[in-house]
Amino acid sequence: MATAITSVALHWADILVLVAYFGIVIGFGIWSSCKNRGSVGGYFLAGRSMTFLPVGASLFASNIGSGHFIGLAGSGANNGIGAASFELNATYVLMILGWIFLPVYIKADVFTMPEFLKKRFGGDRIRFYLTILALLLSIFTKISVDLYSGAIFLNQALGWNIYVSVISLVLLAAIFTIGGGLSAVIWTDFIQTIIMILSAFILMIICYTKVGGIQLIKELYPYAVADTALFSNSTCGIPPADFFSLIRPLDSVDGPPWVGIIGMTLLSVWYWCSDQVIVQRALAAKNVTHARAGCIVASSLKFLSIFIMVIPGMVARILFQDKIGCATPESCKQICDNEASCTDIAYPIIVIELMPNGLRGLMLACMIAALMSSLTSIFNSSSTIFTIDIWQRFRPKAPQWELLIVGRIFTLVLVSISILWIPIISAAQGGKLFDYIQSVTSFLAPPICSIYVLAIFWKRINEEGAFWGLICGLVIGLIRFIWEYSYSVPPCLLSATDRRPEAIKFHFLYFALLLFTLTCLVAVIVSLLTRPIPEQCLHGLNFFDLDNPIEPTPIPTKPGLWHKADTAFEDKHIRSQSSVHRLSRVQSAAAIRKFGLFYPDPSNKSIKYFSKIALAWICGVEHQGENNGDATVAQTMPPLARENLFWKRICNINAVLILAFASFLWAFFTDYRIDKMFKNT
Repeated sequence: MATAITSVALHWADILVLVAYFGIVIGFGIWSSCKNRGSVGGYFLAGRSMTFLPVGASLFASNIGSGHFIGLAGSGANNGIGAASFELNATYVLMILGWIFLPVYIKADVFTMPEFLKKRFGGDRIRFYLTILALLLSIFTKISVDLYSGAIFLNQALGWNIYVSVISLVLLAAIFTIGGGLSAVIWTDFIQTIIMILSAFILMIICYTKVGGIQLIKELYPYAVADTALFSNSTCGIPPADFFSLIRPLDSVDGPPWVGIIGMTLLSVWYWCSDQVIVQRALAAKNVTHARAGCIVASSLKFLSIFIMVIPGMVARILFQDKIGCATPESCKQICDNEASCTDIAYPIIVIELMPNGLRGLMLACMIAALMSSLTSIFNSSSTIFTIDIWQRFRPKAPQWELLIVGRIFTLVLVSISILWIPIISAAQGGKLFDYIQSVTSFLAPPICSIYVLAIFWKRINEEGAFWGLICGLVIGLIRFIWEYSYSVPPCLLSATDRRPEAIKFHFLYFALLLFTLTCLVAVIVSLLTRPIPEQCLHGLNFFDLDNPIEPTPIPTKPGLWHKADTAFEDKHIRSQSSVHRLSRVQSAAAIRKFGLFYPDPSNKSIKYFSKIALAWICGVEHQGENNGDATVAQTMPPLARENLFWKRICNINAVLILAFASFLWAFFTDYRIDKMFKNT
């Protein structure tokens, strides 16, 4: 890892800002934690009681981690505004989440996305497959990336060792996740979103003032070339000609090609409409109107990413061109310890060099907030998936205390694996962290996206088609994943030594589109060749059947190793059965007291007694009280309230305005010359 850019000692004003930040956020975490102690439903689901503002802020904060600050600014420094197309694309897909996918999930009354597929297709193998894949994606594209990017910032800003930085940030994030569950995470995200936007907005103003505005940024960026690039005969280190265009040529390597926007949309649909971390926040809203309004709030905040992350990265290259625009492996190695590129240090360097005392501490708090909000969201959602979709598969009658403990222990395991993966990211990302994130997603996510889209819109797809579509997509994606990262990408000046096959150079967004299409074809063909799911098992489980008042009949599972869906049963043999032991069912106090480790004897108040109380509080399984007796409380998901017609129309109008503004930005930041659409000149 690189040495620090400069030796920066925190000013007393920076320290005061950091202390105030931690006081506010920890205070909210403890307050929300105390409201949800010992409740599995509160820990995982937040009771569907959140209003649109915290839901929208949490959607934004869960998405925007330190990887976005480092990655988007780095992409801006490397090739201009092209990476902003991913952010604009997300505004469209958030509307798809609120108006198409979310009503189906709420109608299905599910806790997790694999649980939805269990209801939709039956059997256990799809749910188990997606659970494992979701956890792998969390490790490769979320937790490890956020930890790595956060460590880059702290290392460059403060000179901290990378693993000291990682462990410190993980411990902070664990306080909120382990303490209070989803409700604490959402309220913490709400506060941290305000801090992130405020501090990043101040830095944006400083950057624009230093250069003289967006127009001067556009004029000066093409000349932001390091001395090492000026005295070489290659184009290495030279900004691309279409740096101020969102739509790039078909053969572009410096940004998303324009046909690749379709592949980009598929990745966005997977992330925003089927990923547990995101959908879990929307499901916490008190009704559909608040959920849709939360999507609108998140979409509005996503517009800021262009102006507070991507363009400041371009400013960083203009102001510090010799450091960020280094062109030779030797100079880059000396500056940032990465022979490929130093563009990923763009955001840390402008924080260090441009922010005054006090505000530098606020920016540091912003980066920590971004990292923590993302990590807490992933920790909570991943532990939810593991507990409900894997642990209960083998322990269907596990008591409440066991589910809580398992969720927390699994979080620790997940973090440990992610930390071990960090050196691989450092070696594989080649100086372009954002490209690493999107490429890995392109190899693994399109098959999942295809199955969710078919499940929502096409009744005829069955469990056999969905499963074999997923398997084929996974095999193809893993082949590309392993094949790609088995080769190292040489630095630009040594590109003549690049021996990678042309298949590996096939753009990852094109590959995402191809993989989505192949998965759909396999799923459709296998579904048409096999028995359909009975109609009574599909009531209300797709977009065109939301008004169906009939409860869908659970699809039985065949016995045996594969746990396939049994679609060949007759109507008279259909039995009402629950597919899993519901997580929200509270065990009786008599059964809980059998686990004496967490329930001490109050008649003997010794050191052991108080030690057990402290341990129980940390693990969130406090004594439920004698009055609970053997009564069980069935905490079912409440039905959604009828939408208020006035607020429904307000949401619809705002959604149209969001889509119109996104279209305007696409048009504003686009070069329309036809010759640039089809070749790189």
